[in-house]
Amino acid sequence: MSKVDTVFGPIPGPLIQEWGQPGTFVQTGTSTYDSTTGTITPTETRTPVQLVITKIDPTEFNGLYQATDVKILIDPGQIGGHYITTSDWFEVPKGAGTQRLKVIEPRTYRGDNPVFFVVIARPQ
Repeated sequence: MSKVDTVFGPIPGPLIQEWGQPGTFVQTGTSTYDSTTGTITPTETRTPVQLVITKIDPTEFNGLYQATDVKILIDPGQIGGHYITTSDWFEVPKGAGTQRLKVIEPRTYRGDNPVFFVVIARPQ
C-alpha cells in the first residue's frame, strides 16, 4: 500500500455517505443452467449503497454516451471492494418506483486496490 492509498483512501467514503442518495448496487454472478428444464437462473447480489449521481459533462461524451447517461460516484468500501462490471446495475428510487441504471463504463482509480469508482450508467 502506498502513501497515496493511506492519505486519500479514506476520503471518498464519508463524503459519499454525507452527500449521496440511497440506492442498490446489483452485482451479477455466475448463472446456473438447469438441464432438466432448460432454464438459466442468474444470480444477483444486492447491496444497499449511498451514491452520488451527476450529469455527464458534454466534453466527456466522445461520441460514446447518450445525453441521458449519468455519472455515478461510489466508494468501493460500500460494495466490499468488488469490481463493478458492465453486467452490473444500480437501482435508485424515482417517484413511486425504482429506476434501473445499467453500467456502461466503470472506471476505477488506484488499480487493484481502488479508492474510488466513477461509473457511467444509462437509465433503463
